[in-house]
Amino acid sequence: MEIKVSQMGSRTRFEVLGDIDERGAEILKSHFKQLSITAVKELVIDLAQVGHIGSSGIGKLLLFYKNLGINGGTISIVNASEPIFQLLTELKLNAIFSISKK
Repeated sequence: MEIKVSQMGSRTRFEVLGDIDERGAEILKSHFKQLSITAVKELVIDLAQVGHIGSSGIGKLLLFYKNLGINGGTISIVNASEPIFQLLTELKLNAIFSISKK
């Protein structure tokens, strides 16, 4: 798995390339740790190239939400495939993240 990071002001975008399995979740976490949490007001996670997200990946999303929320930041998940969109909404994550499909 690979992550392309771009930043424009207080908005950071993670473009995820590959599945977010246990190893991918750790890669995602390492990129998140490199961010200045107080400077980021919006984290956009682009899942257009992700076919699967496991429980470790979902756990990391919740961790990011907690850490960003303390400083008033938000997370948006964009370009989720239909199965990933369904999974995230079944888990009621759409109550805390903005989630959009491809």
